[in-house]
Amino acid sequence: MKRFLFYLGHPAHAHYFKYVSKILKDHGHKILFAVRKREILVDLIHDFEFEHVMIKDNLNLPNSRVLSILNREFEMFRIVKKFKPDLMAGTDIVITHIGKVFKIPSIILCDDDSSVVPLMAKFGFRFASAVICPDICDVKPFNFKKISYKGLQKLSYLHPNYFSPNKSLIKNVLDVNKRYFIIRLVKLTAHHDKNIKGIDDNLLSSIIDLLKPHGNVYISSERNLPSIFHKYILSMNPKLIHHAIYFSDLFISDSQSMTVESCILGTPSIRYSDFVGRISVLEKLEYKYKLTIGITPDGNGAIISKIKEIVAMHGLKDEWQRRRENMLKEMIDVTPFIANMLEKFSSRKMKLPITGLTKI
Repeated sequence: MKRFLFYLGHPAHAHYFKYVSKILKDHGHKILFAVRKREILVDLIHDFEFEHVMIKDNLNLPNSRVLSILNREFEMFRIVKKFKPDLMAGTDIVITHIGKVFKIPSIILCDDDSSVVPLMAKFGFRFASAVICPDICDVKPFNFKKISYKGLQKLSYLHPNYFSPNKSLIKNVLDVNKRYFIIRLVKLTAHHDKNIKGIDDNLLSSIIDLLKPHGNVYISSERNLPSIFHKYILSMNPKLIHHAIYFSDLFISDSQSMTVESCILGTPSIRYSDFVGRISVLEKLEYKYKLTIGITPDGNGAIISKIKEIVAMHGLKDEWQRRRENMLKEMIDVTPFIANMLEKFSSRKMKLPITGLTKI
């Protein structure tokens, strides 16, 4: 039996590890989650019934990223000293630093290029034992630490082996019998979001006015919205959001992560962000599989035109589901792959570099 410590700092991370941890538990291993206290993330942890400890980071510290990191380092040091894991994995730089202190393998799981997350590359990839990511990702200058797979990270919970769309689960929070559209807005406050623009309130209003004649409009938002938009807000259990996205006719967002999810679910998507053209995973989903459309914030007219075009398409959902199937045929089920890699590293049986590794 090995002991695994998984760090969760964002709601998506709970989804990443849900089925990976189940495989490892079925193999007789012990799993503990170290969880940052964030509202939706905590809700998911309780829903998934993960054994966990909370990271105390609500200390009224000044607005300093350095102090926040140091606090997480201290909390993780305390947790690791008590739990004594054989391996740590997650998406935060602190596990790589604590791993060095305790001489424990630390694995970064990501689907970003180094150029998009430079601080993670400089202070995380540098100290990690390995970086597990899709083959399309470029994590230079640390590609020698890269363990790649032919797939997408979010397939770890949205692959058909794990996710089955179910209208009955969401019928009480939205009208599933009428055509509808989802708009997702993020805060853009992460370190890698500096100087990144997305959907502002004026554009949001224009998008809603355009969509309303064609169906219902629902907004899922991280940021606070003016009262005029409150009637559109989608209030639902966060673990059900993927069912809502699956059955929607169009997903419009400035969230890169949830746009990838919409692609995997076969829902037409438009992403509006300065990140367009910079993220390898989304570039592949757009240009190879034709599952999403990227528009930069200097093109307000372009997004309005594209929305009109997509909403008017005949057989829209069927066409996107066909494209989704083409994508899935070329990708592996990443969940057992990741579980297998983590087991090998926990047993100190894995050596880097590894090249051309795409399946178990």
